[in-house]
Amino acid sequence: MRILLLGATGRVGSHIIEYALAADHQITAIARNQSKIQVSSPDLTVVEGDIQRPQAWIDQLSSETFDTLINVVGGDVFKPSTVVTDSVRAALAATEQLSIGRYLGITGVAEMPTCGLGGSITAALLRRSPIRHAVRDHDTAYALVQQAAVDWVLAGCPYIRDGRHTASYKMAPDCFPGGFKIISPADVADFLVKEASERRYSRQIVGIWN
Repeated sequence: MRILLLGATGRVGSHIIEYALAADHQITAIARNQSKIQVSSPDLTVVEGDIQRPQAWIDQLSSETFDTLINVVGGDVFKPSTVVTDSVRAALAATEQLSIGRYLGITGVAEMPTCGLGGSITAALLRRSPIRHAVRDHDTAYALVQQAAVDWVLAGCPYIRDGRHTASYKMAPDCFPGGFKIISPADVADFLVKEASERRYSRQIVGIWN
């Protein structure tokens, strides 16, 4: 499988490179600073590029073919930002122009349908919490994904806290029940790499947490 990766130098992206290579996938990683990717493999290609200027690297890859685009770009959750929305806009342009049939990415649990009172209360609190700026960014990004023609799946992530790779986490494809939950960057990557090849879901958010 050939994967185009955005957000390769982040906490989740570095694990995606590791797990995808271990699964014998071929990866092309877009990075503003190529030197930040320390991994070397015949199956890894690093292309210099910026999500704010996507046309340059899209044109550079025009002769390539990819099965899936994985976007794990993130930003400072405590500051107003459009980095997630900008990355999704760039990613969807790439899926369209490069004829990539599948898009995998990350969103928050606040974007999921809620289960009962607990889910509704937690989602409402998140929208008023110190991370409300990130929630708004993910809301806008999610609206773009929903309108896209490409087949997509988003990992609905709660608090992404540094931790070990367990490969054992709950998957909730229906709704968010509420409460404080966590997931490690490694397990987010585990879900996305497995989903790239297993194709268990389609056009939906799948909540994941330990």
